Amino acid sequence: MTTWSERLKSRMKDRKLTQEELAEILGVSQSAVGHYVSGRRNPRKELMEKIADVLEVSLDWLAGKVDVPPVGQRDFFSVPILEISAVIEDFSHNHGAKKAIAYTPISTSWIAEQGYLAQKLCAIIVDDDAMSPKLNAGDIVVINRESETLINGGVFTLLVNGELHLRRAVRCFDNSWVIACDNTSNLAYRDQKLLDSEINNIQIIGHAVLAITSL
Repeated sequence: MTTWSERLKSRMKDRKLTQEELAEILGVSQSAVGHYVSGRRNPRKELMEKIADVLEVSLDWLAGKVDVPPVGQRDFFSVPILEISAVIEDFSHNHGAKKAIAYTPISTSWIAEQGYLAQKLCAIIVDDDAMSPKLNAGDIVVINRESETLINGGVFTLLVNGELHLRRAVRCFDNSWVIACDNTSNLAYRDQKLLDSEINNIQIIGHAVLAITSL
């Protein structure tokens, strides 16, 4: 198994990052990075986590604990499927991936083409038919957690009064937002209109970017 410094050098080469550039991103001296690359010194855990984020690899891979290669060297990335409670916890504490109930393989080339960061993707299982007919109960939806603002027409996972909802964001002519359900045949699902002042009461968990329909 390769050492962490060897993996650091290899991944810096893949990312075309010089020691000087990595040092600037990390906020440390170039000599410190030189010590890490040579294996003469190990960074503290918090800095190690930041290095892993910059290089887009898992901390366990960088530390040499696992042999799963970086996203860019794989055909597929295993996106964690989370329970609803884990998604909410992940939003606050970034620990949801540890509570994955399963994983779904997503093409790394597709992730790169879309400009997404693989580690920021998670998936949920749709638990109602509010977004039917496009999204139905049992479907898997991949969420990009980097999205922090609503996009007109986009489908988002939203935390409203402590409950997670999958809804479409629609911008109205008066600049208000409607959190809409696609299912117009079931009166149990109702659209919710929000003024700009009320948007702050809605927490955006992420943007739904891919649906995997159940059979």
